[in-house]
Amino acid sequence: MKIMLYAFVSEKDKPFESNVSRARMLAAIKNPNALLWVDLENADEFETDALVEIFNFHPLAVEDCVTDVSSPKVDDYDDHLFIVMHAVSRSGDELLTTELDVFVGRNYVVTFHRTPVRSVEQVREQIKKKNSFFMGRDATLLFHALLDRLVDNYMPVLDQYDAGLDELEDLVFEAQDERHLPRLLRIKHDLSMLRRTVAPQRDMIYYLTRNASDFITDEQKVYFRDVYDHLFRIYGITEGFHEKIGILMQVHFSVMSNKMNLMMKRMTAMATLTMPSLIIASIYGMNFQHMPELDHPLGYFFSLGLMAFAGVGMLIWMKWKKWI
Repeated sequence: MKIMLYAFVSEKDKPFESNVSRARMLAAIKNPNALLWVDLENADEFETDALVEIFNFHPLAVEDCVTDVSSPKVDDYDDHLFIVMHAVSRSGDELLTTELDVFVGRNYVVTFHRTPVRSVEQVREQIKKKNSFFMGRDATLLFHALLDRLVDNYMPVLDQYDAGLDELEDLVFEAQDERHLPRLLRIKHDLSMLRRTVAPQRDMIYYLTRNASDFITDEQKVYFRDVYDHLFRIYGITEGFHEKIGILMQVHFSVMSNKMNLMMKRMTAMATLTMPSLIIASIYGMNFQHMPELDHPLGYFFSLGLMAFAGVGMLIWMKWKKWI
């Protein structure tokens, strides 16, 4: 996959710059009036080492950046924050999570990701359209813009699961077969993975609103609390979906159990109805020499009539008992 590097610089009273050189990046970092955003997609070791040399990131943060981190987190270093976030999307029926690593310094933001992240693309396009809309502010609010859009992009995914669960709810009651069980199990797995992503991300944002005071001012914390509220609501929605799918699975198994019981009831009724005929046939099938009915000219029709009478009588009795 091709390496993509985007670099934007905004400096007071100067034109907005994009796709700047490494030398310009280094100069922007040293300028307290400048704001630098570097977005690196699918970086190789050379590109990563070059940026580490420019920004002097903590080695532990770099190690987490080049390896996959299973859970969102935030590390607060002396001169920068390192944040691991996870974006979600769907490809067909598959839930995809994409790790987004973010370094936030006094006047810079650096983002790393292996595959395209929609929230990053949205902010990047907005910057290009409005020039220094975010770049004219500061690093913390630029990071907030990335985080806010990442969280907002959870909602379309949840809407798809909501529509899918509504459809399955109707099908579970109408179809009454095993076809929908694999889909139920897949959605249950996806929702469990989504909850495991949202919960630590929510805790990470809570930490930012409480403890990262060196990088986030009290005025800026209001914006992060808004993101926290969104994630709190998203987690509640996933909890509701998880409960709903649990109910649907219980209903599915109940419907299947009732269907099996009905089938067994019908088979039992058929066996019960034919039992008198089998008894009569077995009696007259015994090889005794002295059975008067065997020599009677109407013995054959008598046995058939007796079987029919016994079967009809058993059917009427079962109907009267409301067993069938």
